[in-house]
Amino acid sequence: MHFVFAKTSWVYKVFPYFKWTVYALLSINVYLFFTEQTLVEGIDSLAWVVLLLLFEWETSQLGKPALSKWKKYGIHLVRLVAYVFVVASAIEYSTASYIAENGRLDMYNSWIWLGVVIALEYDVYFPGYYRKWEWWLRNALKIVMYAALIVIALLWGMENYEGAWLDFYDALLWILCFFAIELNVFRFEEEIPFQEEVEANPELAKAFDEMVH
Repeated sequence: MHFVFAKTSWVYKVFPYFKWTVYALLSINVYLFFTEQTLVEGIDSLAWVVLLLLFEWETSQLGKPALSKWKKYGIHLVRLVAYVFVVASAIEYSTASYIAENGRLDMYNSWIWLGVVIALEYDVYFPGYYRKWEWWLRNALKIVMYAALIVIALLWGMENYEGAWLDFYDALLWILCFFAIELNVFRFEEEIPFQEEVEANPELAKAFDEMVH
């Protein structure tokens, strides 16, 4: 699969432009959510952008030398703060009063996205140590979650309340942004063998350990 991200491939050349374009558009959406939607949705959107940028940086560093202790602590602190706001927003979306006024889609959307980022946290902190069944199971779960998010986006697109267009547009942008994150992970994973192959071949094991440590 190395041809996908070979430096001579069009994917390799176009990918950075695609990625940072959708990130920029999503950042504009943060402003729109603060001005057009509720304060909870604005804060939620901002916290998610922070998490997105952390994932972008971390997944782009997979297979590279480890960070210093203090840089790791700094990243963990920022992540923790972002997660506090994200989870708080998800809880708010799940309250009876919010659902009565805005429906259940925000609630479903927020908790499914939390499932996606849990899977990505696994990718970041346990890179490369995958058996075939584990790799397929992890990605099957991701596909199910992303499919559910696409359905939610389409449902927003069919709504006619004020601000529905922004919810639909924002949902699609988020899916594209995390598609870029997933490509970062894929770019790393296509360079490494499955654990079964590592165990069977000592030469692969040495290269594998050098890559993930």
